[in-house]
Amino acid sequence: MANIKKGITEKKQDTRNFHDYYRVLLLTLTLCSFLALPVIAISLDNVSAVPTKFGTNSSDLTIIVRNIDSGAGISGARVYLDSGYEGVTSGDTGSLTIFSVSKGPHSIRVIKRGFMENITDVTFLPEQQAIVLLHPSKIISIGTNGPVEERIDIVFVPSNTEYDCIKQQKILTDYYTSNEENFRNDVNNLVQKFLFTLDNKTSKNIDLPENFHDRFNFYYYSDPGDFADAFNGCAGTLPEDYWDDAPFTDVAIIIYPKYRGTYKGPPCEPDGCSNGMGPGVKTWYKTPASSELLFIHEAGHAVFGLIDTYCGETYYTQNNPYPNVWDSQTGCTLAAGNAQWNSLSCRQIAQPAKKGDAESCRKDFWRYDPEPDIMETLTVSGKFGNASTLHIRYILENINRWKL
Repeated sequence: MANIKKGITEKKQDTRNFHDYYRVLLLTLTLCSFLALPVIAISLDNVSAVPTKFGTNSSDLTIIVRNIDSGAGISGARVYLDSGYEGVTSGDTGSLTIFSVSKGPHSIRVIKRGFMENITDVTFLPEQQAIVLLHPSKIISIGTNGPVEERIDIVFVPSNTEYDCIKQQKILTDYYTSNEENFRNDVNNLVQKFLFTLDNKTSKNIDLPENFHDRFNFYYYSDPGDFADAFNGCAGTLPEDYWDDAPFTDVAIIIYPKYRGTYKGPPCEPDGCSNGMGPGVKTWYKTPASSELLFIHEAGHAVFGLIDTYCGETYYTQNNPYPNVWDSQTGCTLAAGNAQWNSLSCRQIAQPAKKGDAESCRKDFWRYDPEPDIMETLTVSGKFGNASTLHIRYILENINRWKL
């Protein structure tokens, strides 16, 4: 009987040993599996990853770019690491390997036409992969935006045409269509100059709202198969599906590259044109990326509803309230008096005679702002005068009144 009990005890001990061995083996396999396989955390808006193994201070980094909706790899996406261009993704997986990446903090930026840009800061350790998810979109935000109902929403649209001064005709161009970065750079440059010089271009007698920089939303339009034509009609034509894609737009701006050849007067000189006066339903204008002054002049029309003060073949009206052009001398002098301006500055819009010639142009409208006036002529020293600045301030203080 003692031998039987001893045998049973030994079997129980063997069983416990087996179970302990099994648990150790299972734990070992689990740890090995964890260390051997990459563990990647995917955020809907950001990139994050967990290192697969630890080693030297630098190693290779593979970036995989995918469509957030379908999960499919995206080839042809431009990848930047710490602001330096690294190349484009390729293959069905949409991958790009960057060699000898140091461990520590880095910034990844991915751009692809037809998708929202993805920029994120991450901390890398050697031998790791990162998945970047891109949101499909034709409307790409520039900077931090607020609600569309509380901002003036401006969308930039690339043109696939430009003007050739040698051939004296419009021609197709791939300057924007083949490289979205060219368009982004031109747009960012114009936005910076528009925002950060507006208060320098307006009258010092009238203050703009203190936070006027925050009263705009800026975007650009990106559709690989559909572009604007800046030279089809005065203000150009927008992509066929534009208003379906961006119905919230207050003002669309068609941007085209600088003319080929040398500027030497009409028709080979920078050309801008607006189809509307002030933000609202389907307002847009065109302007070259190379002329800040023309860009601001046309913005005076489309964004702020200002009227030309030169005498020529253009559109005139009294743009109430706080007009910069009046349809009578009395209206101009009354407005000047109410604002405590010098009413003697009111004058009719006319083209003065030159060298004894007869007056070449006269309109039944009056103006107040002195030269150099941005709405009259394009000069570096030009400004929006008292009347124009008062109207600009009114627009900024009554955002989206046109949608009520």
